[in-house]
Amino acid sequence: MNKNKCTEIAEFQVGFGVTDEDFFRIIESLELNFHAKQAGFIDTELIKDNEQSRWIMIQHWESIEQAKEASKIMMKEPAAEKFIKALDPKSVEIRYLNHVNLWCK
Repeated sequence: MNKNKCTEIAEFQVGFGVTDEDFFRIIESLELNFHAKQAGFIDTELIKDNEQSRWIMIQHWESIEQAKEASKIMMKEPAAEKFIKALDPKSVEIRYLNHVNLWCK
């Protein structure tokens, strides 16, 4: 197991008028056209908390440095523009966590 591996957890709400279907398409485009091309990117899981209308993106990266660098690049990236505009900026929370261990079936 790569002990440098990082999990990035981003929680947010979308802005007024953005439907779940629209947002899903925006995320899919972001993943295919931006994240999948970034150094150190492993995968993304998208989850929705319907009770609080919050979306949660769980991303795995080879290192925290690569995750943070991709976040910086994303803010200037045309492929991320629709995603950024779809968010309620006051609702965004991002955490970077180090992996300790992994148990699998």
